[in-house]
Amino acid sequence: MTTDNLRRLRLRVTLKLMILAAVTVFLFLLLAALFSRPGGNIVLPLEVDLSHIPAGSSERVQWNGRRVLILHRDRRMLDSLAGAEELYDPASRFDRKPQGWSVEHRGYVPEWLVVYAESTDLGCDLDLVSPDEAMGWAGGLVDRCRGGRYDLAGRVYRGQPAMRNLEVPQYRLEGSRLTLGVH
Repeated sequence: MTTDNLRRLRLRVTLKLMILAAVTVFLFLLLAALFSRPGGNIVLPLEVDLSHIPAGSSERVQWNGRRVLILHRDRRMLDSLAGAEELYDPASRFDRKPQGWSVEHRGYVPEWLVVYAESTDLGCDLDLVSPDEAMGWAGGLVDRCRGGRYDLAGRVYRGQPAMRNLEVPQYRLEGSRLTLGVH
């Protein structure tokens, strides 16, 4: 092979590699655009007025594409919180949690519990079971798929399908206003 032919071969190989790299980058950007959320990853805060939620009841809201459960705990609910020996992770060591909240009640104030309303194993909806309705346990939250139980602080009981406590979103509580999505 002559020097001129060798240069042409190197030039062709270099051009083909550059075209391959450009096509790869284009496909990556195209796929990233197709599978990203509309509007990007912008998370807008959501304000919820808590004054209309009576003690002992809950409300569900949609925020950031997920269901959030807001539970106004009364004294009976607080008294029925499970003991550490019944729970898989009573100290919430494995949780992603906001700073400044109580581990015992898993919130900033004992009266309010704010958690994602989906079980931590399959993402199933949760049903509230009051201490009066619970048969053989203290009451709490039960997932609709496999019956996994959580206490009224969102902590998972031992021997359940789920192995993590319910996730607590970032929120701020000011009087009767709850703002989701702020630190």
